[in-house]
Amino acid sequence: MNTTRLRLAGAALAALLSTAPLAVPATAATRIPLPFIGSSASQTGTDTEETFDSDGLTLHASLRTPAHARQGVAALLLPGSGPTDRDGNQSGLKADTMRRLADDLAAQGVASLRFDKLGSGATGLAGLPADRLAEFGFTSQVDHAQAAAALLSDRTGVPVDRLVLVGHSEGALTALELTGRGVGHGGIALLAPLPMRYLDLLTAQLNTQLDAAVGSGQLSTADADAARATLKESVSSLRETGKLPAKPDPLLASIGLVHANARFLAEADAQDPLELAAAIADDTPVLVTCSDKDLNISCDQVGALRDALDHTTLRFAHLANASHLLDELGPFPPSRIDPLVPLPESLEFAGVLHEWALGLTA
Repeated sequence: MNTTRLRLAGAALAALLSTAPLAVPATAATRIPLPFIGSSASQTGTDTEETFDSDGLTLHASLRTPAHARQGVAALLLPGSGPTDRDGNQSGLKADTMRRLADDLAAQGVASLRFDKLGSGATGLAGLPADRLAEFGFTSQVDHAQAAAALLSDRTGVPVDRLVLVGHSEGALTALELTGRGVGHGGIALLAPLPMRYLDLLTAQLNTQLDAAVGSGQLSTADADAARATLKESVSSLRETGKLPAKPDPLLASIGLVHANARFLAEADAQDPLELAAAIADDTPVLVTCSDKDLNISCDQVGALRDALDHTTLRFAHLANASHLLDELGPFPPSRIDPLVPLPESLEFAGVLHEWALGLTA
């Protein structure tokens, strides 16, 4: 049974299509001088192994305690899509996105908790048979994050409503949903976030890759049009019934549109990031980032989310050289193989996070 979650941070269609990277000029954003904020090569602070229960499952986590912890400030780290572990890694993909965030925040005295999502790391299948994973959708993912927030509050003494939420990619949607449950008004960082409904973004990503495949001669216009039509049918079915058509298309199955993921996709798509953002309290410190070299989510797409958050205490960072995984690309153009290359953390992003974290208060 295919239980692989849709990977927005991965190379969608990579198994079938070899698409050319988008040509993005290395223009622009003003660089922020980088102070010492920790290193991807050495851990900042101390990790303590933790467990917590949610939905009758036991999930595993790490509590990062800084050497000089600030009182009243603690952050819950929420990773992107797929079976992503507490460090931000998946089978065959070592990104360390969450571990780096823990390092960066610990260097600023901010304690944090990160956890292995269901299907990853020490959590694994949590004792479930594989054929039951389809029962756990996006709502369960948010439930698990809420339980993690309760654990972080218990360990640090920071009230749940004053925690800081740091969500990357799909994790930003989880963070936005948590705010509606009264979690995380101490601050919200939305890093390369989903800026529109889940299936709308999936459609935009697929259309971009189909256009590239047709342009390079790897796919006929007729085949691309057929894939678009099938995707449109699948999206309509998920929104109307919560299910996929009886026989999923093989091309769409390669990016996660399979029956095992139907509940997750339907529940995630039901959440509109713009509506969730508009409901955040005015005095909440918010950080939103995008990058010119993010091949998954463009700064133009993030613009509407930025506008929906304009009523908050917003810091918007338009980066020039960060990948979707917040790696440093420097002067080089982005590529679909970047996630497979061991790159350092983006200097631009690290500087922005440092500046924002310094302003967080109890």
